Amino acid sequence: MPRPFRRSISRRSFLRYTAVSGGLLALSRLRVAPVLAAESAESHAGLQVLTAHEATIFTAIVERMVASDDPAMPKVRDTPAVETIDQALLQLDADQQYQLKWLLRIFQWAPPLLMLRLSTFTGLAASEQDEYIRGWATSPRDLRRLAFRALKNLSMLGYYSQDATWPALHYPGPWVPRPRRVVSGGL
Repeated sequence: MPRPFRRSISRRSFLRYTAVSGGLLALSRLRVAPVLAAESAESHAGLQVLTAHEATIFTAIVERMVASDDPAMPKVRDTPAVETIDQALLQLDADQQYQLKWLLRIFQWAPPLLMLRLSTFTGLAASEQDEYIRGWATSPRDLRRLAFRALKNLSMLGYYSQDATWPALHYPGPWVPRPRRVVSGGL
């Protein structure tokens, strides 16, 4: 009579299986990556500081930072909020722009280290993204809290500076008249 196969898993083999599983998960996402890159490149045309991929990460961050259940508020993706942030980043020197780009990369890829989840920030569910952001906001590390504040300030600047958000906030707009826009076409 054959004996049942029993094999104890050592710590080393468990870590190896975990690494292989993580690698397979990463490979499974490669098929979709070219499609997502093409889609994000089209939706973020005209960026000067951020790349299309960085703009996609920033869009996900802004969506969670300004999350509102109010149906009167426009969705972040329906506004040029990230393009506004990109324009604001032009005011920073090259070193600060470089640091912000690294912050976006770290923010995107840190969930496996900070939450013990094999996912990127943009791959997390909305509730997990909120938990992840809350971890940055309440971190005992000053640098993480400072990074959170920078991302939050830029998110608020980009989203709430959009005219489309003002009616739901009962803000009629600036008192100073806007400069006259020149329309091409021989008017």
